[in-house]
Amino acid sequence: MRRATPSGRASAPIRFRCGTLLLGWRGELPRGFLPIDGLAGSGWRSAADRGAASTGTQLAGQPTAQVVVSDSVTIAALVGLTTHEAFHVFAAALKQEGRRFGQGENSFLVTSYPVFDPQNEAGMALEGRILEATERATTKAKKKELARQFLAVREVRHRALGAELAEFEQLVELNEGLAEYTLVRAVQLATRQRGFPDRAGATRLQNGKLVGLRKLTEDATRSIRLRYYATGPALGLLLDALEGPAWKTRLIAENLTLQDALADASGYRSEERALRRQAESTFGVAKLRTAADSGVGRLRAFRRTQVDSVLNAPGVQLVVTVEGRSLGLCGIDPQNLLQVEPGVLLHTRWLRACAGDALDATFNTPVVQDRTAQVLKAVVGADSSVKVTTGAQGDVQIESPLVSLRAAKAEVAREGRVLTVKIKQ
Repeated sequence: MRRATPSGRASAPIRFRCGTLLLGWRGELPRGFLPIDGLAGSGWRSAADRGAASTGTQLAGQPTAQVVVSDSVTIAALVGLTTHEAFHVFAAALKQEGRRFGQGENSFLVTSYPVFDPQNEAGMALEGRILEATERATTKAKKKELARQFLAVREVRHRALGAELAEFEQLVELNEGLAEYTLVRAVQLATRQRGFPDRAGATRLQNGKLVGLRKLTEDATRSIRLRYYATGPALGLLLDALEGPAWKTRLIAENLTLQDALADASGYRSEERALRRQAESTFGVAKLRTAADSGVGRLRAFRRTQVDSVLNAPGVQLVVTVEGRSLGLCGIDPQNLLQVEPGVLLHTRWLRACAGDALDATFNTPVVQDRTAQVLKAVVGADSSVKVTTGAQGDVQIESPLVSLRAAKAEVAREGRVLTVKIKQ
């Protein structure tokens, strides 16, 4: 386990009850660690963190895999757990905007997952039984047949589950499921070493995974998120059997889910691909894409021109910003809302903005909203029509025929035609 670098290497502190062992560190050891003679890149710190957990963490500013060890941990479990946590460091090092791999899931969705829906529970239990059968199957043809059955069952269940929760499941499988796949594979590879001392522990781990698939929905004491620690490695092993290691590179390069990769590897969507290629050939998809590229380019330019026209109109330009909180929308007109670019919207007619008790503002004029910077900009009328009132406690009120704004704990500044209201935390 070593520290994350562009090559995917990572360091790992292994926390025992009596202290912390650091392995695979590059460069000067972090403060508090003493070097171990004869073991390069290692260190020991006698103090142990009693509240530590096995997780990805930061050590001396570097992403690090942390593993907690107790007397009850078997060698096979330690090999697997260390690999699991190292995988998270590796995935974080490869994270890119717009890419699924390394992104992680929205864990808050466990609070609204339909655990009391018998139809969804039955469907997930069926998926577990199918995946268990794929691991017991002895031929590639049988594994491929079962893979297609799994995909058909899952796609039906996901349509009923809804897009948000379906994506949640797929991202947990990419996040924790693939980390657990590396755990399983590391233990499998370890047992191939002649001197590996814990073959019994490795066998128990493998059997436990099969039992976990068979009883996927039966443990009422565990969070539903833990189900994907069983389905993820099963999908990875199935992909190994159908495609070999090539699926791993393709998963990242093509921004796939495990479900997508399996659909390709099993031929589940072969008819769909053939029909799509036929349509693309018949109707000239290359020319359509060229036209779309040009159209999107023109649209971007036109939207920027619209924004410039709105903000360059004569009159006072009001700029509203918030500090340490989100700028919410209490009312929009969706018929008159345009995207300018990612994160920037143009409300062409009306908008009501709010931020709890700190802000309530109604605009009856075009407003440019930058969601990333938490800023609103609008021209709110001639100087003579804009009235600004400030109170001793930072209360601000702005009134004109085009805007009505009330803010608390705000700062007001004027520079030329630009009137800025900053809502403080």
